[in-house]
This record gives sequence, C-alpha cells and structure tokens, in this order.
Amino acid sequence: MSTKERKKREKEQRRNAIIDAAEKVIFGKGIEHSTMDEIAHEAELSKGTLYLYFKNKNELYMAICKRGSDILNEKFSKLFSEELTGLELVGKMGEVYLRFVSENPGYFNAFMHYESMIEVEELRGSKIAELCEENLSRAMNYMVRALQVGMQDGSVDDSFDPKELSVMLWAGTRGITMMHHMREKGHHYKVIDEMEIDIGSLFDNFLTLLHKGMASEKVRQEENND
Repeated sequence: MSTKERKKREKEQRRNAIIDAAEKVIFGKGIEHSTMDEIAHEAELSKGTLYLYFKNKNELYMAICKRGSDILNEKFSKLFSEELTGLELVGKMGEVYLRFVSENPGYFNAFMHYESMIEVEELRGSKIAELCEENLSRAMNYMVRALQVGMQDGSVDDSFDPKELSVMLWAGTRGITMMHHMREKGHHYKVIDEMEIDIGSLFDNFLTLLHKGMASEKVRQEENND
C-alpha cells in the first residue's frame, strides 16, 4: 500500500470514528443538547481536529443521516434479489422501513432534522447534503422500480402512474411512522388515545390497505378464491 493510499484510509477511519462518537452523543442527548466539545471528547480528538472533517454540528448530523440512509437503501436493494412479485416487493419495502425506524430512532431523528433544514443556507454547496438528497432519490427510485415490476408481472394495477403512486406511498408511510415515532418519544396524541387505536395494529392494517388498493384485478380475484 502506498503512503497516499494509507493516509487516505486513515483519514476515512478517523472520519468514521468521529461519526461513531457523534451518534453516541447525539442519540443519547439529542442534537439540541449536544456540543462539538462533547463529540470531540467522545472521539478522543481535539475540537480543532473535528473541524478539519466537519464544519459544524449540522454537517456532522447530516453525515449521520447519510449513514442511516445508506443502511436503509442497502436493505431495500437486497429485497430485489428475492423471488417476489412487484406487489410483494412494495409490501416488503414498507415492512423494512417501519422496522428500521422502530429499531433505529436515532437515524429517523437525523432524517427528520435533515428534511427540516432543506432551505437552510448552509446546505448549499454541501457535499454531504448532496449525498443525503441522492439517497432519498435512490430510495424513491426503488419504490418506483418495485411498482413497475408489479405492473409488468400483473400484480399491481397498471392504471396508476408509478411515480405518482410512489410519492403517495412514501407520504402515507412517513406520516404513520412519524406518529409512531413521536408517541415513542412521549408525545401525546389525544385523538388517537380516545379512539383506542393500537399503533402496531395501525401499521399492519395500513400495509394491508396498501396491498388491496394497489393489487391488480387478477390478484384480488385470486385472493378472494383462496
């Protein structure tokens, strides 16, 4: 290994170590109550070294967002290697997303923080922000691709526009996920409590509703006959 390659690898290892430290601090205290000093201490680096890799706390949090979306997209990608119809793919993607958010609330918080920063001046020209946006686009493209597979194999109603349908699916899934996530953080939804709705059941029925709404006539007839 050349000296240049070794230095590049060491730099990447240190960058990842900083992100690891930031996750530990921010996931534990929240972005608002975390400081670059605390992250530097956790990473066992000077604060000055931290700023060589990340301009500020928001950019570091975007790196966490990028890491989380990398992991999620990899999970989506693996689904396409399975023997699934397009309709089954869409359902599996929903399950993977909901499970990921439930098991990784810290990454979901990072996703939400990034979305809230969309119009912030500091995002302009940020390579990390650009990569986060590419990951969001990649996730949406996976959904469009799954719908197109379903329309080709006859499992998804082809009267829908796959791009438009993917946005509706994303928005609906995100809304219910946000509700679940906020309740896990202690936020009180009085109307949901008054209706005595179980969030777990809500997830399952939402996925069932998606399945029935998108299924082709052929699939609906087959399921009615079973």
